[in-house]
Amino acid sequence: MKGYLTVFLALSLSIMTGFILLFTGNAIRNAGKVRLECAVDTGMNAVLSEFQVTLLERYDLVYVDVSYLGFQPSVKNMEGRLQYYMEENTSAVLEHENGPWGNLKVENVSITSFETAAAKMGASMRSQAVCYIEDTDIGGKEREVLQYMDEIRNLDAQNPMNKWQMIMEQLAGMELPKIQNEEGLWEEVPLSNPADWVFGLAGSDVFYLTEVNLQSVSPARISLQDYISHRHIENTSTIREDFKADENMFLSYLFDKMGYFNNPKENTLLSCQLEYIAKGKSSDLENLRAVSEQLFRWRFADNVSSALSDGNLKSQAASAAEQLLAVSLNGEFKTPVVESILYACAFLESVRDVWTIYTGGAVPIRKETHHMSVDYVLGGNLYHTEGGSGFSYEQYLAAMILLLDEKKQNLRAMDIMEMDIRFIDSNKYFSMDWCIERFEAVVTCKGGYGDEYLLNRKYGYF
Repeated sequence: MKGYLTVFLALSLSIMTGFILLFTGNAIRNAGKVRLECAVDTGMNAVLSEFQVTLLERYDLVYVDVSYLGFQPSVKNMEGRLQYYMEENTSAVLEHENGPWGNLKVENVSITSFETAAAKMGASMRSQAVCYIEDTDIGGKEREVLQYMDEIRNLDAQNPMNKWQMIMEQLAGMELPKIQNEEGLWEEVPLSNPADWVFGLAGSDVFYLTEVNLQSVSPARISLQDYISHRHIENTSTIREDFKADENMFLSYLFDKMGYFNNPKENTLLSCQLEYIAKGKSSDLENLRAVSEQLFRWRFADNVSSALSDGNLKSQAASAAEQLLAVSLNGEFKTPVVESILYACAFLESVRDVWTIYTGGAVPIRKETHHMSVDYVLGGNLYHTEGGSGFSYEQYLAAMILLLDEKKQNLRAMDIMEMDIRFIDSNKYFSMDWCIERFEAVVTCKGGYGDEYLLNRKYGYF
């Protein structure tokens, strides 16, 4: 009887030992899975902790720059960082003398998909910018522009200079009247149009006419092809549809983070950054000139409209035209001469408007009153007067930016960001289309008992 009991106990013990070993093995395997999950979570968070510091400090945008301050940007760089953190939290820990049971060896780390600041042609960057404005509630007078954009588009569609050119060409093509001189010879009577000297200024630089001081403008000249709006853009794909794109908030973000004429930021390649967004030229001077020309064209269009509809001003112009001998001899000259004088009045008023705007004053989009007088045309002088209420330079600049489509706004804003980060960090490889916001990784590991583990994770800031 005792023999049977001994055999039973031995068999029971062996079976129980088998179960214990099986449970222990499963526990070790499950512990390996848990360790792997923790290591992957820790590793991906660690990778995201290596965000581009200057980009955050300068623009309050959170991205991982996979050039890592000196390398050619590549997702391989990010995979290498993730693998390093994985190994530090798996094999490096488990192989210690007093480490827990089980081994984990990272065999492969692959980032299968990722989204960058250039996702959907800059929608990711724009969304973060809008979130920043939502959180800080920053906003200024630039937001007032949006309600006037229909008027701005109407002015932008006009080209009064072409119409004035046609009037002057019409006058030049008309046959001048002739009178007989004291010697009995017939000679042409010159028109002596008082608008001629003003028309002669039409091709002049606006800065010359308005005497704008350009000493503070950066002399730097950029190679446009080096920046995202002109080079081949990579990594624009995304499956997200929840990007924020509010026009007002993004405009406030641009004015908060970027410099412009008379309000430059420090440590920048271009000082007139918002002018670059509006015009996209390769230097501050070119961008300022393009802005001033568009500004002058808007003011000229509004002033021409006022001049042509002002009965008193038209009477002044008609009186001046009638004093011309050529007009008195040939009445066909009167109408185009009167019109040319009115355009000249509007031109001089526009020079005054632009001068006012550049010296810190304000001019309405559509003026109800003006300073135009034929006396200024007859006197041969430019004139300056104090500005009143209306749009400031910053608001006119905001209107020019709002005329751009969303894609141009995004890409040119990212151009500026690339300029600044490369300039500040001396990192020539920094690229916004290689700044990662979220990514998906697949990690494979092998356990100490030949077990293979596969884990897929998605992590990101937003």
